[in-house]
Amino acid sequence: MASIDIDGLLRSSVDEFFDSLQKADFTSSINSWQTLHDDVVSSRGALDAETSTLGLGFTQCIEKLCDTFINLEVKTNDLTTRLRQDFAALPLEEERIHTPSRSPSPSRATRSPSPSSSHL
Repeated sequence: MASIDIDGLLRSSVDEFFDSLQKADFTSSINSWQTLHDDVVSSRGALDAETSTLGLGFTQCIEKLCDTFINLEVKTNDLTTRLRQDFAALPLEEERIHTPSRSPSPSRATRSPSPSSSHL
């Protein structure tokens, strides 16, 4: 049986995983994982203890990465929703500019004297 380069296959699968994240399309990543699985199983017939341990550890690592990205997306969506709500609650700039302000009434000292009071 031909030996396989498990390290190379794992690296390739991780690269494919991160490429898939960027593209938001996991088709190639899933295919890469399936190829890895098929190659390992077909060349060895069954996984030995060392390869099995490596595979489990690697799988757990990828699982944690997926969970982290999902949690980040959820938190980002929550923050986006809150920011939109906060923004919607702010008064519009136009409303503040066009809202008439109350001007103080002029004092008597600034008024012109009435014609009748100047004849006294």
